[in-house]
Amino acid sequence: MDHIRRTRGVPAKRGMRVEVNGSKGQIASARGGYLYVRFDGGRCSVPCHPTWRVVYFDDDGNVLHDTRSS
Repeated sequence: MDHIRRTRGVPAKRGMRVEVNGSKGQIASARGGYLYVRFDGGRCSVPCHPTWRVVYFDDDGNVLHDTRSS
């Protein structure tokens, strides 16, 4: 995940809340340059590009980084 943070300039961390293309979830892991997100209500994690329509939230629910307009 450190590689994704450095190369993509995003604050991704395991367990972090995110919103991807309007769906909320939590970062479960990272592999091959992709974040694996377990969406709310889902059973499995799904690969997501770290800069494609992703909003990263801090523990209080505040937006840390928003890639929707990039």
